Amino acid sequence: MILLAKLALGMAGVGLAGAGVLCGGGLVHVRVIEKEPQGHHINVIAPAMLAPIAVHFAPRRELGHAAREIQPYMPVVRAALDGLRDTEDVVLLEVKAPGEHVQVSKSRGSIVVDVEDARETVHVSAPVRALSSTVEQLAAATSNPL
Repeated sequence: MILLAKLALGMAGVGLAGAGVLCGGGLVHVRVIEKEPQGHHINVIAPAMLAPIAVHFAPRRELGHAAREIQPYMPVVRAALDGLRDTEDVVLLEVKAPGEHVQVSKSRGSIVVDVEDARETVHVSAPVRALSSTVEQLAAATSNPL
């Protein structure tokens, strides 16, 4: 009986350690709220580490076009992401119009996009590190065709 308890405790520890490693790179948060009476409320929180992993395992022939398109811009993308990683929290873009508000900012290591209008509210945040890693995986898709 004690052996079974030790085994269960060990498996629980491994599961918690795995969850810690997976979430250690931050979380991607997507929230969409439709303001209609029967509107949807969508809230997704996922480990940011899943994005570069997904790109890494995606079929290269499917990513080839996007990878070729992004290649000329990679030096600028790398410089921008490196700069964002090193900068303090800042609002990058803000647009206000009657009934609409859009804000793109860097907050606590993440790029945050908030959109508010009469029909819906949208919030998306993703860690800069995960964005950088994902873009690098995408760019590498041209150099490692399958």
